[in-house]
Amino acid sequence: SMKSTTRSVKMADTTVLKLRPKAPMICHSSDTVLGVSQMLASKRGDAAIITDSSGGLAGIITDTDVTRRVVAKKLPPSSTRVSDVMTANPTCVSSSDSATDALVTMVENRFRHLPVTDDNGSIVGILDIAKCLNDAITKLEKQKDKSSSAAEDAVKQMASLQGAGGAQAAALQQLLGPLLSQAFGGQSSPTLRTILAGKLSTIASPGTNLQEVGSMMAEARKAALVVDNGKLIGIFGFKDMMSRAIAKELPLELTSVSSVMTPNPESVSPDTTVLEALQIMHDNRFLTLPVCEDNGRVLGVVDVMDCVYASGGADGWRSIFASAMECDDITDTASVHSTHKSVKSVKSMKSTTR
Repeated sequence: SMKSTTRSVKMADTTVLKLRPKAPMICHSSDTVLGVSQMLASKRGDAAIITDSSGGLAGIITDTDVTRRVVAKKLPPSSTRVSDVMTANPTCVSSSDSATDALVTMVENRFRHLPVTDDNGSIVGILDIAKCLNDAITKLEKQKDKSSSAAEDAVKQMASLQGAGGAQAAALQQLLGPLLSQAFGGQSSPTLRTILAGKLSTIASPGTNLQEVGSMMAEARKAALVVDNGKLIGIFGFKDMMSRAIAKELPLELTSVSSVMTPNPESVSPDTTVLEALQIMHDNRFLTLPVCEDNGRVLGVVDVMDCVYASGGADGWRSIFASAMECDDITDTASVHSTHKSVKSVKSMKSTTR
């Protein structure tokens, strides 16, 4: 009997709760898209759980849905009920389900968000694959730090040779490289050029109005890149559309994208590998990365999900998430250290998002 209890404890250790789901932002199915957008904007959220009159789960709506199902279809946000544009009866996981299974479900189905229920079926949280991925990389990094100072010395050497960016990429290559090549059958990580090939472009000029930009974003399912004279000058994503335009009731046809975009975003070279892109997004808390040639020509934009799918199948991610689960919980001091490290990049981002 002793054996079975330890096994159940081990199982309990890696349930969905271990992924620390975010608290759900909840709206009622009779609420308007405008109301839901304003609520999410005020809480800086990107997905709302929609409940029916009895308090049960009716659906989910995300910032992407607002652009694809409201803006692109020219529906009026103030009189469109959220129940008409939400995803009804979404896939859920229980907080007692396996954490790795939940993450693999998200990867396989390209879900960015997954509602979490308790054993009675009440909504208790929401998983965000981008946050889960960030947490997994952070845990694996901590584990690597603990197990080897030699790696650290190598990274320091790299830093002096090629600047911090190269060192971060090298660090991730050391950290996830063996794990990834083992997880994904030894193939090397593809470049962003490869995953952008044949994709619809979402390039807008500064004067393009938000109605046009929204239609373009909806079709490509990508953030818009604002380009002036061949140079990237801004980015405008689904969350921006929801919180800067819809929630503020801006007239879309009369508002130019340059007035609401995030100016001067960071961009990366198309020769960046998917692995390096994941590290850059992790370090800077970016969800999207514009991709530009060395001469400044804008190629397109990739997001966290593109990078997750491009770096291998669900089985590969299963082994990576499982490895991260096995790492000890992040200690308080470690998490303080990591937040401190990223403060600088966050500050510079904050000033650009205003």
